[in-house]
Amino acid sequence: MSHEPPVPALSRWAIPAATLLLGVLLTGCTGNTGYQDALVETAQSGQSTLPRGEGAGAPIPLWDSVLVVCPYSDTTEVPEPFAKEARALDTSSTDAVQWLLFAEDDSVKRISVDRTAVDFCLDGAVNKVYQHTQVWSTGKSDGAWLMTAVGPEQLG
Repeated sequence: MSHEPPVPALSRWAIPAATLLLGVLLTGCTGNTGYQDALVETAQSGQSTLPRGEGAGAPIPLWDSVLVVCPYSDTTEVPEPFAKEARALDTSSTDAVQWLLFAEDDSVKRISVDRTAVDFCLDGAVNKVYQHTQVWSTGKSDGAWLMTAVGPEQLG
């Protein structure tokens, strides 16, 4: 017969919940697997614009522009309307994600995207603003879709 005290119910869920919360806090925002899945689907089709519109999963469905923020990048010179959201990121907290900041007029919302699924940062998209009409070419490397901007739609 064991004389060990039973594990309290609180500790059964408290540690996993604290671990999940810590992950969210370190990345500066929650992930958006719906939009990440839409990005993967778009990448599989080859050259295309990024998903936009109702049902695409973006935090602002009809976004006008997107800022790509990569790990370890300096966000002090980010243009408006992205500046406040970008400066709030801790870009040195992880290199596993990149952040997409979507804007419609002065409204900005951000998500993190897992770089092992879709990677904008490998090809130099650090702190650049793109219009929703930007065309992206795609290629696959080590299981991730690499996104490369094509043409002159880049703003910053």
